[in-house]
Amino acid sequence: MTTPLIRSATKRQFLISLGLDPDHGSTQETYWMLKDEATRAYESQLQGRGDLLRPEYANQEPPFAAAHFTAEAFSSVVRSIYQTACPSARRYYDRGRVVQGDNWVISWMLYHVCRYRDGRNIRAARARDFHADDDLDDNHGREIASILIERIEQPRLTSVTGGSNLATTAAAARPGKFYDAARNGYR
Repeated sequence: MTTPLIRSATKRQFLISLGLDPDHGSTQETYWMLKDEATRAYESQLQGRGDLLRPEYANQEPPFAAAHFTAEAFSSVVRSIYQTACPSARRYYDRGRVVQGDNWVISWMLYHVCRYRDGRNIRAARARDFHADDDLDDNHGREIASILIERIEQPRLTSVTGGSNLATTAAAARPGKFYDAARNGYR
């Protein structure tokens, strides 16, 4: 077992937590193997399944973010992935066992598969390039700084836009952007 990692951790953090070198070719093969298993489970068990959504997202249109699914539905898919895993993948999944809760390795991967489907990582989803989303990970600190600046400037933006809601204000200030809950900001 390894120390659990939060779902929104970067790919680099994920791989290092598993004891893998993010820049080594065999690591990329391992990553794609784990991602392919999570993708198959997502497509067969979650994709387009409005009946598995939390009540507050009942009217949400697909594609769904991981947070839209009930905890029970997400956990069920995590267990299913573990039960049907190939021996090579199970070796890594065994590192993600926890005393209570979901296997963090599978949860992280399934969460990120959902992110590729809900439109947040379009460039990386289309490219089968292992490093296609690395710049997103590396820019995380800059994103946080940008969010803090937005919050500091909120009173000025609110008076300009006439609104009082930070989400409305930020959306007005950043047209064409969407809210990324994992990074608590707009992209």
